[in-house]
Amino acid sequence: MIGCNFLLQISEALTEAKGKTMLFGGMNLITAGDFNQLPPVRQPHLFSHVNTHRVATSQGQNAVLGKLLWLSIDTVVILNEIRWQQGKENQPFIELLSWLHHGNCTTADYALLNTQQISNVNPDWNDGWRDAPVIDAFNVQATADFA
Repeated sequence: MIGCNFLLQISEALTEAKGKTMLFGGMNLITAGDFNQLPPVRQPHLFSHVNTHRVATSQGQNAVLGKLLWLSIDTVVILNEIRWQQGKENQPFIELLSWLHHGNCTTADYALLNTQQISNVNPDWNDGWRDAPVIDAFNVQATADFA
């Protein structure tokens, strides 16, 4: 999920790139996302209320401008059918996701989530994982492999 400030940065970059003063440089914008994701880091949500106590700062003003950009989007398509998990065997998990979305989880839901911890699943690490590339913060291993 992106925040208000980042949406403003996207619009400013497109405005500069296209040389037009219209929102998003006059380009049509297609976005995709999941409103149930974690919130953006150190930025207000696109759909949050504007904090009027912060508008005296440049970051607060940018958040307001980003929020106004979000509100300028006039066509939104909401996909609300869970497609990633399907089938009768996944039905309890599908229901859990819905309850989690609304903040209505139970102790049984917590127990179901705990069954998915890597320590409880016991995957076969030899099945294709032994040759998987190792990625670290600086790609030291990947760089060494290609040298």
